[in-house]
Amino acid sequence: MLPASMTTTPTAITILILLSCTVLTALSLSFTHVGAPSAHITHRRILQRSHALKATVDHEDLFWPSSSSFSDNIQSDDHHEEEDEEEILLAATLDSVVKIFATHSEPDFLIPWQKQHQTTSTSSGFVLNIPGIGYRVMTNAHSVEYGSVVQVQRRGEAQKHAAIVEALGNECDLALLRVDSLFPTQDDDAGDGSKIDETTFAMPLGPLPSLQDEVEVLGYPAGGDSLCVTKGVVSRIEMQEYAQAGERLLAMQIDAAINPGNSGGPVVNEMLEVVGVAFQGIDEESVENVGYVVPSSVVLHFVENVRRNNGYKGFCRLGIECSFLENDTFRKFLKLDVDGTPINGSGTKKLERSTGVMVRRVQPTSGAYGFLRSMDVILAIDDISLGNDGKIPFRRGERVDLGGYITSLFEGDEVQLTIWREGKEVEVSFPVSPINSLVPSHYSNQPPPYLICSGLVFTALSVPYLEAKGAWSDYYTDNISYLLGMHNADLEKDGDEVVVLAQVLAHRANLGYENHYDLHLLKFNGVEVRSLRHLKELITDSVGPFMAFEFAPKDGGRLVVLDRETNDQVTKEVCEEHAIGMPFVLRR
Repeated sequence: MLPASMTTTPTAITILILLSCTVLTALSLSFTHVGAPSAHITHRRILQRSHALKATVDHEDLFWPSSSSFSDNIQSDDHHEEEDEEEILLAATLDSVVKIFATHSEPDFLIPWQKQHQTTSTSSGFVLNIPGIGYRVMTNAHSVEYGSVVQVQRRGEAQKHAAIVEALGNECDLALLRVDSLFPTQDDDAGDGSKIDETTFAMPLGPLPSLQDEVEVLGYPAGGDSLCVTKGVVSRIEMQEYAQAGERLLAMQIDAAINPGNSGGPVVNEMLEVVGVAFQGIDEESVENVGYVVPSSVVLHFVENVRRNNGYKGFCRLGIECSFLENDTFRKFLKLDVDGTPINGSGTKKLERSTGVMVRRVQPTSGAYGFLRSMDVILAIDDISLGNDGKIPFRRGERVDLGGYITSLFEGDEVQLTIWREGKEVEVSFPVSPINSLVPSHYSNQPPPYLICSGLVFTALSVPYLEAKGAWSDYYTDNISYLLGMHNADLEKDGDEVVVLAQVLAHRANLGYENHYDLHLLKFNGVEVRSLRHLKELITDSVGPFMAFEFAPKDGGRLVVLDRETNDQVTKEVCEEHAIGMPFVLRR
């Protein structure tokens, strides 16, 4: 609109038309400069070439690519040889980044025979070629967790391909998907005459980057549907807690934001090698442009783990709790060097190494059990000196926790520890292995276990159960507070569980017990209960008229007594009333 004070004479209209043409010409020049197809990709060398290559763009292609532009993408072999190799590599790299669609059907951990309302999500992934396994799509474990339907869509294509979760590593938040319609399993033949697309490109894994190295995050974050590229630098590399399962592993921090949808996308270096996988950020308003990446060393370990074991088996741990020795008095108490001189009166010679950490507890199911004792001081591992802060040298100017080295090993690998025990330096060796937890952080996409007995609903204590109960919120009940204290308890024997009475489904046979919930079951008919499976066996094999359930604490805990002879009938009636298909589901 014109201002109200202006008049629209013919001369004025002519001037306005000329001005409009001038503006359009300026816009066209602007589009010619910015709209180069490769300018959207932040690869430095390609960006420099794109301005020269696209300086003479036909006028009709400025606002919409012509049909010839599409046909130019399907070139003959002769023309491919003439193209710039870097552009071909870049295009192939971007084509190997896929968008993942998942429909999640998570169980209700408080009502374990039911599913929660379905949710949907989108995330990112990329193609790998694993020796002995073949082409697979890698993404995050949380992207496909409890995925009832998982689909993969390639860049620039409308079709979505069904995918199967073949390997899931919750500890490192990584997953491998098999996409049979894209990558047939039998050689190159799909069995129906189709072949693997000759343009299929698997992204190579690169070395761990250094601090301040430039990287690019590729993926499909929220805010759009097409592939997005963001640039950043490596800020730090250290041990971090992975939110998916609470495991501490090596992680890479970058200053590029990782938004919802970026999860599972590759992080590449200047050579277009994958140096990490985007997986989590910091959910705090005061923190900006901080993203965390699974480094290539952890990615490679996960892939090799799957390849060796025909499935994922976890990361190794020492299974010990330690105390740091940064206090001089503490070290004198242990007869360790404080300032480089030996402790007099101990009758020992000067130590080659005088720093380390003291063992406080050894988990019964760890490989170190029987080799390490409480009060042992670990001085070195595989001839790598250990500091008083529990860290070891990583790279020049960098140190990481001892666990960073242990998690780089595989099940069965042997470690040699130099320890200080009772005033003497001793060498011990033992194999390392993954260690299960008494309270699991996940069920690897399996349904949570439960057992119903005369309306009493028992389940195994887990992190998802505690989260569903709000155990880490501002307020929780005394019963949940007790269960939360079991979170880090030792696993005495593989297969053990903390059996919990989750709730009581009311029936005339269990009147008076309806307010019993979140109780730790200790004994059944006087026998200590080790797991849900063990409880089922005890109930099945029980004799006599009664079933007595003793709950924590040991002294003064609640006691529930039910009729044994009517148990089967009461359990059947309760299950029918609440539409429960099975009275029990146990862990595999």
